[in-house]
Amino acid sequence: MAIDNFIPEIWSAGVTQSFIANQVVIPTLNTQYAGDATRGNTVHIINATTPTIVDYAAAGRTITAEALADTEVSLLINQEKAFSVNVDDVDAVQAAGSFNAWTDAAGRALAEDAETYVLAQMIAGATDGNSGSVVVDTPAEAKAAIRAIRKSLTESKVPSGNRFVVVNPDFADLLLQDLSDVSVAGSSTELRDGQILRLYGMDVIESPLLAGAVPSAVGYHQDMVAFVNQIGSLESLRNPTKFSDIVRGLNVYGALVVKSAAVVKYVSA
Repeated sequence: MAIDNFIPEIWSAGVTQSFIANQVVIPTLNTQYAGDATRGNTVHIINATTPTIVDYAAAGRTITAEALADTEVSLLINQEKAFSVNVDDVDAVQAAGSFNAWTDAAGRALAEDAETYVLAQMIAGATDGNSGSVVVDTPAEAKAAIRAIRKSLTESKVPSGNRFVVVNPDFADLLLQDLSDVSVAGSSTELRDGQILRLYGMDVIESPLLAGAVPSAVGYHQDMVAFVNQIGSLESLRNPTKFSDIVRGLNVYGALVVKSAAVVKYVSA
C-alpha cells in the first residue's frame, strides 16, 4: 500500500460529518466563537451589564450617562483529544468507497468525548436548583423538577426563547411514563435527535452522557453555554511493524458556562 496515495480530504470530510451527525447537546449551545478554535487560545466573552432605565420627562429631560461595568469570562481552548487507528490496504478501501465505517466510528467517538466534557462543565458551573435535596422518583416529581428549573431561569430574567433541558436516561424514563407522543409532549413539529419532548416552554433532550446514578437534569439558555472546536490535523504514516498505515486525527475544543444563573441543575437526592 502506497502511503502517498492516502487522501486526507476523504477522511477529514467523513470524520467531520460523523462528528456533527452524532451530536445531541452541542447543537443547542452557543457556537458563534468556532472560528477562534486554536490550541491554547483563549476566547474572551463579554457579559454586558443592563443599563438603568430612567424617567426622562420627570428628570427635566436631562440624563447623565452611567458607566457600564462589563464583566468578562474566558473560554480556554484546552482540550486536545486524538484518535489513532491501523488501516490495512488504504488504497483498496478508498477505491471501493468503503471508508464510511472508519470515519463514522471516529466521528462518533469524538462527538461522545466532546459532549461528555460539555455536560460535565455545565453541571460544574450551574446553579443548584435542588437546594432542598428532593428525591426525584415519580413522574410528578420529575415534572416538578422541570418546573423548578424553569422558575429559576425566569427569576434570573433569562430570555424565554431557546431554553433547553438535558436529562439522563433515569430522568427521561420518569417523564416518558406520562408523556409518550409528540402531541402530549407539547410540540407540533418534528422532534430533533435526542429530544424526547417539549415541556413548559423548553426542549427536553435525553443524553446517556449526563453523569449520575440518580435522575439528573440541567436546564440552560442557548447563549449561556459556549462551545468551540476544530478537528485539526489529520494525517497518515506508515506503521513500522505492520503492513498497514496509521491514520490519526486531533480534535481541539473548549466549553464554558458563561453565566451560572442561566444554567440550572436538578439532581435527585
